[in-house]
Amino acid sequence: MNQRDVRAAWETFVERGALASELRVSVANSWQRSKKHRVTIDQAMAPLVAEAELFRHRCQNANLRHAARRALENSRTFLSDANSIMILTDPTGLIIDTEGDARVIEAGRSVHLEQGGRWSEADIGTNAIGTAMAEARPVQIHGAEHFCAQVQRWTCAAVPVRDPVDDELLGIVDISGPANTFNPHSLALAVSVGQQVESVLARSIKEDHERLLHHFLTRMSIWANDDCLLVDRRGVILHASERALKTLRDHHRSAEDAPTRVLKKVDFDQWPARLKELLPQASFDLVGSDAGGIGAVIVLHARRRPTLPERGLQKQDLPVERRRSVEKNIEPGRALVPRGLRFCDEQEAAPPSRGAKDSAKGSSNGSRSSPVAAFIAADPAVQSIVRRVETAAARKMPILIRGETGTGKEQLARHAHAASGRSGAFVAVNCAALPDSLIEAELFGYAEGAFTGARRGGATGLVREADGGTLFLDEIGDMPVALQAVLLRLIDDWTVRPVGGARTTVDIFLVSATNAGLESAVAEGRFRSDLLYRLNTLEVTLPRLRERSDFEAIVRHVLRGIDPGCEIGAQTIADLAARAWPGNIRELRNILARIALACSDGRTDPAALAELIGQAPPPKSGSLQDIHLASILAVHAETAGNVSETARRLGVSRNTVYRALGQATPR
Repeated sequence: MNQRDVRAAWETFVERGALASELRVSVANSWQRSKKHRVTIDQAMAPLVAEAELFRHRCQNANLRHAARRALENSRTFLSDANSIMILTDPTGLIIDTEGDARVIEAGRSVHLEQGGRWSEADIGTNAIGTAMAEARPVQIHGAEHFCAQVQRWTCAAVPVRDPVDDELLGIVDISGPANTFNPHSLALAVSVGQQVESVLARSIKEDHERLLHHFLTRMSIWANDDCLLVDRRGVILHASERALKTLRDHHRSAEDAPTRVLKKVDFDQWPARLKELLPQASFDLVGSDAGGIGAVIVLHARRRPTLPERGLQKQDLPVERRRSVEKNIEPGRALVPRGLRFCDEQEAAPPSRGAKDSAKGSSNGSRSSPVAAFIAADPAVQSIVRRVETAAARKMPILIRGETGTGKEQLARHAHAASGRSGAFVAVNCAALPDSLIEAELFGYAEGAFTGARRGGATGLVREADGGTLFLDEIGDMPVALQAVLLRLIDDWTVRPVGGARTTVDIFLVSATNAGLESAVAEGRFRSDLLYRLNTLEVTLPRLRERSDFEAIVRHVLRGIDPGCEIGAQTIADLAARAWPGNIRELRNILARIALACSDGRTDPAALAELIGQAPPPKSGSLQDIHLASILAVHAETAGNVSETARRLGVSRNTVYRALGQATPR
């Protein structure tokens, strides 16, 4: 139908309630729903929520906004002169972000097609956002197809964005503009952007799952005789023993879905109380990241062993032979609690050495012992870096640490914090994970009652948490431009103003880290040069693992942290040193964690070691089949055990790789 015919059909429906047969089914159904919602055709604009309410919705949908950030940023370019804007809403149809042609953004204010506007069908009748929500599918609504007369000056195309795990509606992506700029391809663009957002969400969920599984695998020795459930932030069970599942079902026979799914709607800080309701006799190990909570390990303790909060293995739990091996590696009088696997750039619980305490007291000793013995620096180049970092830390000079991923940038930052002798906390901030609109609240906090839904007592904010201590800015190369401006303002006067609160002054030692080339980012206008000059008073670059001369010391230190009772020989260390280590110390930790899991009474089987390290045994003959097998094993080792990437590089199927590894093909 052309617009004249649609307009005539709309007038007929408004006057007599009759629907033209030529009308699109989705439009006809939406008009009927709009009438049931008692929406009037003379409604001039959508409802608009207060600023505080908008802030609350933007905070609640931080993950969605972060996933859509790149698409919205791109729309500034490709929609800037296209008489169109891109809109992101929450699951209720409330607009939380807009980008695109500035003239259209301004024109949208006349009908509240702006941040804070509510565009469900119940609020403003037929429109692409509300109708896509109601029909749970992509929808395009053009001109007179809108139910309210004032909105008929617009055309819009919208697509639902869904949770990749459980298909729950998370929000809507919409492309809108004046009706005279109607483009039939707008719907295809909206669908493409929606798929991109869902892909980013899926990738983020996968990374969280990998962190959770990694956390669980490296601590499973603590719960060797217990039954465990591993759940993600959505309450999805990623791993569970049969007895743990049975216990959970026995406690909640009436639940249709997995009982843990209720956790999705619960704030992470309320998880302990809710988990206690689910399984009163269990203990819980909550797992978080820079962006917030990502899941938990639920432990059902075996009856034959004592249940203790944060329980670790005691010496008497170990076999005699292994106990003797372990006792060599622990301090007298210190209980053995196997520490979980930590990346090199994560802090190990280690008290400051005497040197740090002397520094804090203003000691004038000429030679000061290293404040954090956990940081391995036997390599001369790294020793020089550490000495410069310690000197700068003692003077509270801003430090910029460069290096590839996994080289130990955060560990060096924590070392600098300890060397500074500061009594405050070490607060790490992942700059790439801070959504633009939440920067102020995340960094500076908010006062009690600052907005609807604000926590009682307000929130401190990351900067004030670091007052008297160290603020570590990780991944500064991916820092949003909005955060750069906020950070510059903070560094100028070190004054913090919480949302709805009063100004306060803070005392902070600033350390930053990046694996990105900041010079090119400055040249391209993605990073402010004036900020870089404030951050890099001292600039150091950590070498790659394969370039360091203290490889053996690093291996033995990391393995001690994973399992003090596991020992490996010089040949194994030599085999490890022969690897390329593209993931540096982080990759090394993963390999050593696998070795520790295979370690029995302090010893490892040589064949198992060869498989874990990724080195194939020498072929028995020079046949083509042997050469093919050796190639697969070599690439499998290079990709750190990633079967899909191995298959892609070799141009073979994953089944071929699984057969070469002697593993069953997953079903």
